Amino acid sequence: MGDWFKGELIGTGSFGPVYLGIDANTGTLMAVKQVELPTGSTSNEERTKSMISALEREVEVLKTLQHVNIVQYLGKAFACLHCSASDEKFFNVFLEYVPGGSIAKLLHNYGAFEEPLVRNFIGQVLTGLDYLHERGILHCNIRGSNILVGNDGVVKISDFYASKQVKENNGGERTAPRPSFQGSVFWMAPEVAMQKAGAYNCKADIWSIGCLVLEMLTGQHPWAELDQMQAMWKIGSKDKPTFPTDISTNAVDFLNKTLDPDPDNRPSAKELLQHPFTSASR
Repeated sequence: MGDWFKGELIGTGSFGPVYLGIDANTGTLMAVKQVELPTGSTSNEERTKSMISALEREVEVLKTLQHVNIVQYLGKAFACLHCSASDEKFFNVFLEYVPGGSIAKLLHNYGAFEEPLVRNFIGQVLTGLDYLHERGILHCNIRGSNILVGNDGVVKISDFYASKQVKENNGGERTAPRPSFQGSVFWMAPEVAMQKAGAYNCKADIWSIGCLVLEMLTGQHPWAELDQMQAMWKIGSKDKPTFPTDISTNAVDFLNKTLDPDPDNRPSAKELLQHPFTSASR
C-alpha cells in the first residue's frame, strides 16, 4: 500500500479501531483497521501478537476473494507518512469503504426491517456466502454487525477474523478444524456451541443466516432476553430461538430450515437462494 492519510474513527472491528483513510495518490476512500504492534513480552503483548497473527490470516483469506457481496481487500502497511508518530506503532489493513455502515447500525437507526428488505439483503448475503463455501471457506461469524450496506443497497460480508478453510476428511466430507469460541454466541450454531469432538462444516454458517434473518425482522439479536451463558445453554440444548408471530409462511419455513438443530438437515446457501422466501426478491 502506498502513502495515505488517516481520517475520522468510523467504527470498531474485532481487533480494534477502524478509521476512514484516503489514498494520497488516487484519492480512494478506505476503511483502515489498526492493531497496535507489540513492543514487549507481557501477557498483553502476547495477546497483541495473537491479534496481529489473526489479522494476517484474515488478510490471506481476503486476498483470494473477488465478489460484489464481499468487502474488497486493498492492502496493508506498517507506516503512514501523513499520520502522527503514534500511528507508526500500528499494523494497518486497508479495506473497501462501505459508507452505509452495518446492518446492525441500520437496525439501531431505523428499527426492524420489513420482509421485502430482509429478502433483498439476505439474498445478497447468501450469494456471497455461496461464493465462499464454493471455495471451501467458512465465515463463522455471520451477524448484522459484519454485513455492510453501500449507498446503493449492495451488501457486503466483512470481518473474516474467525473464518476457516475447510478440508476433506477420509470420507470426502469437507469440514473445518475443531470448533472454537471465535464468533458471536447469539448467532452460533449448536454444533459450534457444544464444542463437539471432531469438526463442523459450512452448515454452521447457515444457522447464522437464520439468526441474521431474525435479527433483521425483530431489530434485536436472537435470544435477546438471555445473557450469553444462558443463550449458550439453550443453543447447546438444540433449542430454537423464538420466531415473530407476524411473518409470512415462507419466512417461517426459511427459518425452520436454517435453524434446524441437525446441520445435515440444513440447506446449502445455493439451495436457499432458490427458497420462495429469497427467490421472491429477484
